[in-house]
Amino acid sequence: MFTQCRGCGEKFILEVEQLVHARGQVRCNMCGTVFDALETLSAEKPLEDEDFLLHDFDNAPPLLTQVFDMDVEPDEEVLQVLNELLPENLPPNTLEEELEHSWEDAKLHAETMLLNEPDAEILANEQDAPLFTSPKDNSPKTSAGAGFWSLLSAAMVVLVSWQLVLVLQSGQLKLPEKPWANALCSWVACAKITEQVDLGAISLVSRNIRPHPGRDQALMISASMINANEQNLEFPVLEIKLSDLNGQVVGMRRFLPEEYVAEEIINSGFVQNTLVPFSLEIESPGADAVAFEIGFVQP
Repeated sequence: MFTQCRGCGEKFILEVEQLVHARGQVRCNMCGTVFDALETLSAEKPLEDEDFLLHDFDNAPPLLTQVFDMDVEPDEEVLQVLNELLPENLPPNTLEEELEHSWEDAKLHAETMLLNEPDAEILANEQDAPLFTSPKDNSPKTSAGAGFWSLLSAAMVVLVSWQLVLVLQSGQLKLPEKPWANALCSWVACAKITEQVDLGAISLVSRNIRPHPGRDQALMISASMINANEQNLEFPVLEIKLSDLNGQVVGMRRFLPEEYVAEEIINSGFVQNTLVPFSLEIESPGADAVAFEIGFVQP
């Protein structure tokens, strides 16, 4: 809604609730004039240089045909009481200051005015009282549900522990070099993770193959190797291939370090620039084996 000051001509926007509270009387915040906003009240937005026209109040009053009904809804009755009671409780400078009460507070005030004094006191006590949604259940709880969840939790712990043991034994999980890790691995047998060996730094110094002097269909291989890289701490896997005249492999065998090197030498490590001799006894693949080859493979 729109209205215009009778004193300075300034245009204002106002709400219907403001008119109801002040009974149409408003104060201009530009010149301070108190005037009747109903005289120039308009529902259409005015132009910038257009003044509101004064309404003609000389017409005959309207004829009222709607009779008051006691069965009217409570909310409508409250609004009727607000129209009559709330303006008397508000200060005269309502438009200059913020309303001290919200619309809901004013509605509650009208409801209390409709009741007698004892009922109003009861209503106020009910508004201040806490709201309880449901009574507290003090009945003892059964142990069946607690036992089920305890059993389920224990099963989950066992499952997670079993999966942890599997990944440790397969080498998928590597633990840090800590005392607790060593103790855990001694209990679950963690997979031993070996570092890569520099095979290019290992050379054969000598090699020889001959028939076994005390066994038929057996061969003896004697050789020695040397390590040129001090970073090589592990011995490699030894691979022996026997081939025929055409170079076709007729026999092949791989030996772990503990199968061709003495235990005390393994414990000492693959020392750099130190000759390590070894000998092996293998089964002869037959007369077709005329050549042999010794190689190294990652452990």
